[in-house]
Amino acid sequence: MSVQQISVFIENRPGQAFKPIKALANAGVDLCAISIADTKDFGILRMITRDNDKAIRILKEIGCTVTHTELIGVVVDDAPGGLSGVLDVFKKEDINIEYLYSYLPKRESEAIMFFKVEQTESAIKKLNKYKLKLVSAENI
Repeated sequence: MSVQQISVFIENRPGQAFKPIKALANAGVDLCAISIADTKDFGILRMITRDNDKAIRILKEIGCTVTHTELIGVVVDDAPGGLSGVLDVFKKEDINIEYLYSYLPKRESEAIMFFKVEQTESAIKKLNKYKLKLVSAENI
């Protein structure tokens, strides 16, 4: 059970995130989570949407370079120590985290953390041993 993330490569200069985000808004695509990482010349706009197929089509239509990546979504308690408990499982199972970001759903007591790891399927099998609540795109 994984979540698909869309990555859009943009130049690292003012206003470059506007075009793809505006195009998705105009198409009625709902963003669930978003992150921007940058280097000196380029940025990576990472997002999870409620309709990735439509989002990818729209982004390609406006000339964006788009890729998609599998992430693991884990529900954590939205309280002090919620994330550290999950990270302890990753440490015990020797799962390397390349990056992560969060999403706060409308349920006030929970957050969802999205993890990019090296071997998604293997990591999911390891995490399932701990009864962690993993999410798919349909559960977001």
